[in-house]
Amino acid sequence: MRRLGLVWLTVVVASGALSCHRDTRASRTCVVLSVGGTKGLAHVGALDALVARGVPIDCVVGNSMGAVVGGLYASAPGANLRQRYHSFFTAYEDETRKAAAKRGAVGAAVGLFAVLVSGGALGPAVAAGALGAAGGAATVPPLSHERFTQVLDSFYAGARVEELPVPFATFHQEPFAGGIRLVTVTRGPLAEAVAASAANPLLFKDATLERIDPGADRVSATPVHDACQLFPGARLIAINVTGEPAFYRPDLGCDVREVRVDVAMPPVEAFTGRGPAFEATYDAGRDAVMRARLD
Repeated sequence: MRRLGLVWLTVVVASGALSCHRDTRASRTCVVLSVGGTKGLAHVGALDALVARGVPIDCVVGNSMGAVVGGLYASAPGANLRQRYHSFFTAYEDETRKAAAKRGAVGAAVGLFAVLVSGGALGPAVAAGALGAAGGAATVPPLSHERFTQVLDSFYAGARVEELPVPFATFHQEPFAGGIRLVTVTRGPLAEAVAASAANPLLFKDATLERIDPGADRVSATPVHDACQLFPGARLIAINVTGEPAFYRPDLGCDVREVRVDVAMPPVEAFTGRGPAFEATYDAGRDAVMRARLD
């Protein structure tokens, strides 16, 4: 009887060791980035904090502003992300100045970017006000989703999603005969993928109903569910700036660590990547991740 008990104990210990090995072995860690307009700038600080903590980032999934920041990281994971974002926006400002009248060029850049990454949060009247307030312009050129896409493509040097050093995925919606469906993008030009996730045809004259920002959908706002479907069994670190809990099934099949960043909506000037509003938002994302329990 004692021998039987010893055998049973040995089996239990061995089984426990195997279970611990399964739970602690190196596995894929994916960062999931939410929509959120200017609040989404906190994703820059959050990603920097993950790197500072030595957390591996094996894949990135993001929508709208999460796609913008996520694409910048996934395309150059070794670069300074804060500087990379600032360089991107500077490139957009430069291109806008070339295309727009001298007066109001910077305001047009900020306003366009604000609407693109707002996830539908900015209405036409608010967007128009943002354009005037940001640049002090009496008149501004029409918002151009096409220009945004072109600048992204130039900045990414024509990179394709499937060739990025860090696997990346994003989503947009498209209409079909039965309604609207979610489209998963894991291949093709990175600029088009990111721009599609930020497309809002209700606000842009040159946008179409072919691709729609998915931010209004509760599940897609922080795409935890979709990330787990793409990367089954992965550990998901969800950076959520929306103010609402991420929405997903409890039996998802992925280990989820949600980091909610509590930050007020910064003014559109923060999109420039400089100034007190940007710094405060960046710090909010960084601090939230530094405090979070991720093990």
